[in-house]
Amino acid sequence: MISLGSKSMAQTTPATNLPSVINAASAYGKINNEFYDFAVGEMVLVQTFQTNSLSLTQGFLQPIIISQNAADLVIANNFITPNGDGKNDFFVVKGLEKYLSNKVTIFDRAGRVVYSASNYQNNWDGYYNGRPLAEDTYYFVIDVDSAGTVKGFISVLYKK
Repeated sequence: MISLGSKSMAQTTPATNLPSVINAASAYGKINNEFYDFAVGEMVLVQTFQTNSLSLTQGFLQPIIISQNAADLVIANNFITPNGDGKNDFFVVKGLEKYLSNKVTIFDRAGRVVYSASNYQNNWDGYYNGRPLAEDTYYFVIDVDSAGTVKGFISVLYKK
């Protein structure tokens, strides 16, 4: 039983290892709801009810399904200009942080791998083995969890 002062809010009889759902309302007090983001597929709502003399906090875990598709990734630009000016110095893939596991591979025109990284951190700067690659168009493949694959091209340019 949940009681606030002399008013009974809800009565529950929890079953072993089963979730209990409590719905209660009151004409007085204050309710604060806060959402917390966890892994894809989970959402937690923490609710605190406050009166002058009592605070009651209850947690609520509701699994939800969020459909994520690799096509949701945004390639910020299809070119980089790695000259150290702070503009377009790196190959940036927006939204990649949503995926716990990803792999980015970049190939030259001949199909040779010039860059490969698991859990890519938007840090490829157009270098291969410590040396700048030639101005050219390169091809990338981004594999993300079970969400799929994104393929495309990126040009490396040097401003003069």
